Amino acid sequence: MKLIITRHGETEGNLKKVLADSSDLLTSKGIKQAEALSKRLRNEKINVIFSSTMIRAKETAKIILKNQPNAKLIFTDELKEGELGSYLNKKFDEVNWDLLPLDVENKKSLFERAKKFFQKVLKKYPDKTILFVAHNAINKALIRFLRNWDSEDKRKIPQENTGVSIFDISKKQIKEILFNCTKHIK
Repeated sequence: MKLIITRHGETEGNLKKVLADSSDLLTSKGIKQAEALSKRLRNEKINVIFSSTMIRAKETAKIILKNQPNAKLIFTDELKEGELGSYLNKKFDEVNWDLLPLDVENKKSLFERAKKFFQKVLKKYPDKTILFVAHNAINKALIRFLRNWDSEDKRKIPQENTGVSIFDISKKQIKEILFNCTKHIK
């Protein structure tokens, strides 16, 4: 399997540095980022695009789909951003990620959700090119799993808007080909 992972385009919540809800929309810059990403991925021959059901990811996936006429688009809650609970709509600097309230999804839960979804997709599409269009935290959890890191690993994993990461996955190994590349928007 060839797995491509990307984050949605820029949103108002990103600009305001707010933990936004599911209605957060792409900005005009976010739409341009998604269009540039779509052009970048046009030669990838993607078989299936899995997108979070959150609007910002759905918008990004639909733009990518314009250059992937043979791809199947599937929306799934399994790629939604982590559950924010009482942190929802708070500024990034107002929350403590080291001491989470019980209503906020923790790294271990995100990691297990990402792992389970990836394994399900790999089983169904072992020899296909797959794209995940998702969010910051769930992408980080997935990348931790693919790198064989612990769910609580503290190493930084940047996730720029429309950054592209690519993994080649075989029965013997998971090989990281590209990580968080944004050359299409620079």
